This record gives sequence, C-alpha cells and structure tokens, in this order.
Amino acid sequence: PEPCGVCGSCTSIAQDHALDVIEIDAASRTGVDDIREIIEASRYKAVAARYKIYIIDEVHMLSKSAFNALLKTLEEPPAHVKFIFATTEIHKVPPTILSRCVRFDLKRIESATLANYFQELCKKEGVTYEEEGIRLIAKAAEGSVRDGLSLLDQAITYGSSNVTTAQVREMLGLSDQGALLDLFHIMMEGNIKEALEKLRCLYQEGAEGLRVMEELLDLTHWVQCLKISSELAQDIEITVEKRQKGLELAASLSLPTLTRVWQILLKGFEEMKRAPCPQKALEVLVIRLTHLAPLPSLVELLEGNEEGSFEKKKS
Repeated sequence: PEPCGVCGSCTSIAQDHALDVIEIDAASRTGVDDIREIIEASRYKAVAARYKIYIIDEVHMLSKSAFNALLKTLEEPPAHVKFIFATTEIHKVPPTILSRCVRFDLKRIESATLANYFQELCKKEGVTYEEEGIRLIAKAAEGSVRDGLSLLDQAITYGSSNVTTAQVREMLGLSDQGALLDLFHIMMEGNIKEALEKLRCLYQEGAEGLRVMEELLDLTHWVQCLKISSELAQDIEITVEKRQKGLELAASLSLPTLTRVWQILLKGFEEMKRAPCPQKALEVLVIRLTHLAPLPSLVELLEGNEEGSFEKKKS
C-alpha cells in the first residue's frame, strides 16, 4: 500500500528521526559484534510504529561470521521486527541468507526520468542549469538516483550554483560529443595525422585517456544500433545535429567494420590500463584504427570487393 504521508510514522520517517527505523551501513560495520548488537536490540518492541525496521545497506560487505550470527534471527524473526537488506552485488550474499529472504530486484531508472527529476530539484533550490549538462549527469548516474544526486551536488558546488555543460564535462572527464564524432569520422576515413591532432586537442581540453576510450566504445555501440534501427539508439544526451552525424556514419560503415572497430577498441582498452603512459597507448590505438578500419572483412575479400564498392578483379 502507498504511505499516507501525514501520520506520525510517515512524517518522522520522512524527516529522518524515526526511532523505529534503523539504518546500518554494512560497509563500515562488518563484524560479528555489530550484528550481535542488532540482534540484542531487536528483542525490544517498537517505540511508536507497528514494526521495528532494520535497513542494512551494502549487506554483501558483512563478514562470514556476521552472516552466521544473523542466520538464526532470520530463521525465527521476532514478530515485531522487519529486516531490509540492500545490495548491489547479490552474488556475494550467501545462499543461506538469500533462501530466507523475499527478493526484489529494483530496475534502473531511465535517464530521461532522472534528468526531469534533477531539473525540478534545481528549480526548487534556485540553481541555474543547462539542460544538456543535466542530461550528462543523468547518463553518468547509470540509473541510480543516489549516484545522480551525488554528481548533481558536486556540479552545483563546482559551478557555484550554476550547472553548465562545459563544467559538467570537465568534472566528469568527458570530451565534447561533437569533437568525438569528428574524431571517429576521421579515423574511419584513415586520416592518421588529422586523427592524432584531433585527439591531442581533446587532451588539451581536459579529456582523460580512459574516458575517451570508454566514450569511443559507447559511440561505436551507438552507431551499430543506428545501423540496425534508429529505435535502438535512443539517447537523451545526443542532440538532433549530432544524431544526424551519427546516421551519416552508420550509413557509410558496414556492420562487419563496426564490429571490427569494437573489438580493436575493447582490446586497446585493456592495453591502456597496463600501459605506463595511457595517452601514448591511445594514440597508438588511433593509428591502428585508421589503418584497419577501411580494410575489407574476410567475407568481402572472398567476394573480391572492399565495403561493397570495389569491382572484382579480373584474372
């Protein structure tokens, strides 16, 4: 049932001073002694509410002995106590605990919904903002309201109550999408010198090497989706102009070429993590892509043409 929002329990919980709702961070209280304190306190009935609620966040961080100590209480819980376990890594929770719980998998919130929510918050707090900057924060949150609010708070502080697109990109270490599309297009044309110059411009503007690589992977996936169907490539961050550029890229490249680019980028991403100088590793990868992207696939070689545009050679 939906909460009424007006009774004593609802208002005290909303104002974060409910005596019967206890939130515990398992990331900092992982030991068996901490769990024994909870078990001991759970024997006492609720002060004002019908139930005493224990919310254990990041429950997967509890030690094995702490889980074992909790097991008996979960098998025969007091009638007045409810436990709520929250975790982002369900596979780390022992099966003995999972079997005694009712599991709810919470879906990620869509970026568009998050962006609208953040805009409403900014209006209430008197914060000026650019819509594209808010959309970038919503995308970076990856469906998490908590992470998104944390990023929004950083952006507000960073920009002195003025959230701009440029400041958000700088804060997140992102490169300009238009410049990234241009870089991708230049690489696909095989222009090494211009591609390296464009990459170094991104560095000078503050873009991080690994972030550029992640964005190139995202861009490749997005163009692949555009190639298959425009309905699969809905992204609130992409403007109409940039989407048109993406459609032109998708039309000029084949799926085998895009798949090959993805594989090279993915391998290069792992190489960058191990490289003593990630910037140089990225530049070498760009050189590799400008050489390999225009090459025909095995099927096209067998058919005797490249990207379907070269005539078969006569013997």
